[in-house]
Amino acid sequence: MAQSAVPVATTPRTIAVRARTVGMAAAAVLAIGLVWWAFSWASGMQPLAVGSFGIGAVRLPVAAPPPKFVDGPATYRWHLGGRYTVTLDLHNSASVPITVTGVGASPGGKFGGTIAGPRLQNATQNFELQPGPFRAVRIPADGERVIALIYSANPHVTCVNNVGAMSLTTVTVHFTTLGVFHDSQAVPLGSAAPVMTNRRC
Repeated sequence: MAQSAVPVATTPRTIAVRARTVGMAAAAVLAIGLVWWAFSWASGMQPLAVGSFGIGAVRLPVAAPPPKFVDGPATYRWHLGGRYTVTLDLHNSASVPITVTGVGASPGGKFGGTIAGPRLQNATQNFELQPGPFRAVRIPADGERVIALIYSANPHVTCVNNVGAMSLTTVTVHFTTLGVFHDSQAVPLGSAAPVMTNRRC
C-alpha cells in the first residue's frame, strides 16, 4: 500500500535565513558607523601643545633683539649657510598615543622667501640633537617628547634693497593616531619663531 508524501514545512527555515541576513546587515552598518565615528574623532583631535622649547642660531647675526616687555623672537640677518634650530617639547593631550611622522615645509623655500625648511631632527630631553635621519617619535597619552626643527637661510632667495623680514609663526606637524589615522596640526612657535631679514643686495 503506497504511502502518501508528507509536505515539509519551510517557514521556520525561511525565518532563520532572513533573521541571519538582517543580523549581518545590522552588524555591517554598525561596523561602518564605528569606523566613521573613529575617523571623525581621530581627525578632529588637536592634541599637540608646546610645553617648553630651546632655540639656537648658527652663522646668523642678530639684526634686532627680542622686543622688551613682550614675549617675542629676535630677528636674525640672512646669511648664506646660516641655520636656526628650534627644539620643541611637545605634549600629547590625547587619551591615546600618537606618532609624529613629519612636518610641513615652510612657504619660504617654496616661494623664494628668506627661510627654508624645516628639516625634522630627533632630539633628547636635554634638547640635544641626535645624529642620523629622523625617526618617527611616539608620544604616549598625556606624555611629552622632544623634536627639533632646523630652518636655514634660503640660498635661492633673490636679493632686494628694501627693508623687511620673514616670520614663521607656526609649524605644521604630521602625526598618526593609533598607527592608523593620519592627521596634521598647526603648532604655534611663539617666541621661538624664526624671523629673518631680507637678503640685501
